[in-house]
Amino acid sequence: MDQIPLVKSFIEQGIKLMQINEYLRSELVRAGFAGVDVQKTPLGVRITLRTSRPGLVIGKGGKRIQEITDVLQERFDLEMPQIEVEEVKDPDLNAQIMAERLAYSLDRGRHYRRAGYYILRKIMESGGALGAELRISGKVTSQRSRTQVFRAGTMTKSGQTAQDGVDKGVAQCIQKSGVLGIVVKIQHIDTKMGDEVYLKKDLLLKAQAEAEAQIAKTKAEYALEQEETGLSEEDKQIIDEVDEEAISEISLVPEVEGENEEKGEE
Repeated sequence: MDQIPLVKSFIEQGIKLMQINEYLRSELVRAGFAGVDVQKTPLGVRITLRTSRPGLVIGKGGKRIQEITDVLQERFDLEMPQIEVEEVKDPDLNAQIMAERLAYSLDRGRHYRRAGYYILRKIMESGGALGAELRISGKVTSQRSRTQVFRAGTMTKSGQTAQDGVDKGVAQCIQKSGVLGIVVKIQHIDTKMGDEVYLKKDLLLKAQAEAEAQIAKTKAEYALEQEETGLSEEDKQIIDEVDEEAISEISLVPEVEGENEEKGEE
């Protein structure tokens, strides 16, 4: 019997967190809202907002953030909420921010294909993405629902790499024809892949130096042998083919006497 209130409390906490997320997303559309973390502390509730433009969240003299704090305390019954604003260093590599930008572009009437390719090119040109995937589902161009996918680079679909190395963002865009669902996935360039091969550069440089030294040594020995012999390979082959006995039998004296006798007869 004690498990029923516990399960119900978890469900209520999940619903409240979803409602807080939806409220902040609607209020901070232009501020580049990237998500919210809610933590209970002894002094109250700590709310951490992740955004690409903290100045729009804080407002002039902290007026905007004070209004958000009052609404969270009254509407969602949070005890002494303390809001902290965290700036996202690289918004182009945050999937939630890019999903919100795509939804905002579609809400402004931009063509879905042009908006999708613009966001995809923005992600890949940032230099920190290994791959990206965008999905737009709903009544995009006609009364029939379909899904349009935009891909670039490499994207892991399963395994531990897909859970740890892929950032996912979800957004919605309400139009006259219906609601469009948007999903953006970004795989960062520093993701450790299971099939990658890493080379030990120090050992590789050492092996290359030894190979180059061996080649230089071989060239020096060959040049020294050529200087000592002074003969080419063709000359050596001709000398080897000549028989020493045939050389000893050759005599030029009889040939000279024969020539003198022929001259006397004339």
